[in-house]
Amino acid sequence: MSKKLSDWYVPPDWAFQFFLLLGIPAIAILAGVFLPILNFLKSKDSLILFYIALGAGSLGSILLFFARLPFYRQRRFWTFGPRELPTFNRKLYWLAYLFVVASVLLFLIVWLKIK
Repeated sequence: MSKKLSDWYVPPDWAFQFFLLLGIPAIAILAGVFLPILNFLKSKDSLILFYIALGAGSLGSILLFFARLPFYRQRRFWTFGPRELPTFNRKLYWLAYLFVVASVLLFLIVWLKIK
């Protein structure tokens, strides 16, 4: 009997039961984590969020610099995307963008709270 991944078949009713077994508790746990964060955003001072956003943006910019360092060494300053980067630098590139996007979203939240 072959144990290749391509030989596996999961009936649709089993997949739905798997979702019920693991998906719904995972959603409940995530809601339990994010609801107190939303309560914190409504009740606390926005200066803390501003500093967190500033730190996340700074860290993202630094990570982006180190991710693109192989391009800078080749004097290729106007390349877009991580397609030609080594594997580690490509992961660092996407992590940097994750921090930058989180920073922008936090700055947006601060702006909406102050407005």
